[in-house]
Amino acid sequence: MTKTQLLKIFALVVLITFLVDFQTVQAPHTEDGRYFPLVSPIKITSPSNNTYSSGLLMLNITFKLMLNVERTNITMLYSINGKENTTIPVSATFVPLIATRTYENGTKENVTSFFSYYIIAGNVGLPEFPKGLHNISVYGKYERGGGSSFDVLDDCTVYFTINDGNAPVISSLSVENKNYSQDNLSLNFTVDQPISWMGYCLDEQVNVTTTGNFALSELASGSHTLTIYANDTVGNMGTSETISFSVRDSFPTTIVLASIVTISVVTIGLFVYFKKFRGRS
Repeated sequence: MTKTQLLKIFALVVLITFLVDFQTVQAPHTEDGRYFPLVSPIKITSPSNNTYSSGLLMLNITFKLMLNVERTNITMLYSINGKENTTIPVSATFVPLIATRTYENGTKENVTSFFSYYIIAGNVGLPEFPKGLHNISVYGKYERGGGSSFDVLDDCTVYFTINDGNAPVISSLSVENKNYSQDNLSLNFTVDQPISWMGYCLDEQVNVTTTGNFALSELASGSHTLTIYANDTVGNMGTSETISFSVRDSFPTTIVLASIVTISVVTIGLFVYFKKFRGRS
């Protein structure tokens, strides 16, 4: 082996070492977290760090791999919001890089370069996402002949939001547009989706936060207005209809009872008086 050939081999080893060291990603989602060299990191092309109006999305991934896929079992997995893993179907496309080999006698030959690679692509329909914030992580398990295996997780996780723009609908309010004789009213209502905040406004005053159904206590006599508000998990504000109702003074039973007692006493006194008056005549 000539000196020139030794230098070429040395340079190739250094380059491979550089690739392994620089382009390897770790697998924090796996138990062993071992390393494996990739030509490029795993890339999630869809979904992206974006906001979507629909919860029906496709997961698309791609990366380059230096291994011969005919001797390698590749399993790609994804995890939604850190939960269970699901398999991603993948396909491999070989990308040959052509190099020219020069022999000592001066002849040349085009050969497939050692740096040729495969493009690995995968796509799968995702379960429908509810409104809110979500994330997806992708990683893969590579099993080679001889029982050796390497686990790898791309350090790129995408974060996205589902927001259909529909505000919460507030309905079935128990307080109605009518007159009430009591100054304590229980307010029950329903909201059609998960919410992050709700509150009410009484008589156009400052909003009061509440965690659900509540009671309006010690309402002053007269007219009142009431509006309920609710925010969903991505900031859409829902507003109920404004209820206009009134509270009137309850019937003054104390005064009435006192009056009845007074009238009764006067009546009895008059009865006694007239009875005595008759007795004298």
